[in-house]
Amino acid sequence: MIKIHIIEDNKEFAEEVSTFLKESGYNVVYSVNIKEARKTMTVDPCDFLILDVGLPDGTGFDFCKEVRSKSSIPILMLTAFDGEEDVIRGLKCGADDYVTKPCSLRVLSTRIQVLLRRDNWEKEDFGSLLSGDLRIDPLHRTIFNDTQMLNLGKTEIDIALVLIRENGRIIPRDVLLDRIWDSKDIFVEDNTLSVHVSRLRNKLGRFNGVSYIETVKGIGYRWNVEVRKSSLLK
Repeated sequence: MIKIHIIEDNKEFAEEVSTFLKESGYNVVYSVNIKEARKTMTVDPCDFLILDVGLPDGTGFDFCKEVRSKSSIPILMLTAFDGEEDVIRGLKCGADDYVTKPCSLRVLSTRIQVLLRRDNWEKEDFGSLLSGDLRIDPLHRTIFNDTQMLNLGKTEIDIALVLIRENGRIIPRDVLLDRIWDSKDIFVEDNTLSVHVSRLRNKLGRFNGVSYIETVKGIGYRWNVEVRKSSLLK
């Protein structure tokens, strides 16, 4: 059973979320501050962390960095504000996603499910990948729509592969630029990134009316259609 640890100083909210998640089949514990959480996690490791930004003995940002330095477990941050800077800061600290409070428990549950699927998926070696109508071959750096290989430029395929590998995680613009630079020694200016993404989005098309790449306003981008493994190349 998946164990979720909630770190939230609002006991009423923590108990509400805990009860809901337990009814959904998860094993749930919660702490009201960082000191208590640190002690609990030492003796009772979890599979998933829900972390509030504002805690009485420190910030969720700092604790997120601390956890991420030791573990790759999915981290979902809770914030009372949806300001761009707070969200970007959380993602840069190592959080996988964020939810703004107050939030729908169903939305929270869906975000948890997505991150857990991505966590399991990332533990496997990359082979052929499927997403909507697309088949992706990371090794040969190609993307097919049915049997037709898409004509993607070098930077476009780099952007696509970074987003695909994150499988739904929001990637801030500057992080995406760093990933492209680090992986292929390509320099892409920030003001041209939007152009590359727009061209890539047009070439990829849509799946069931949904764009493959979502623009998260003021923050960055994420792959918007679930990615799954495929054992066979067509």
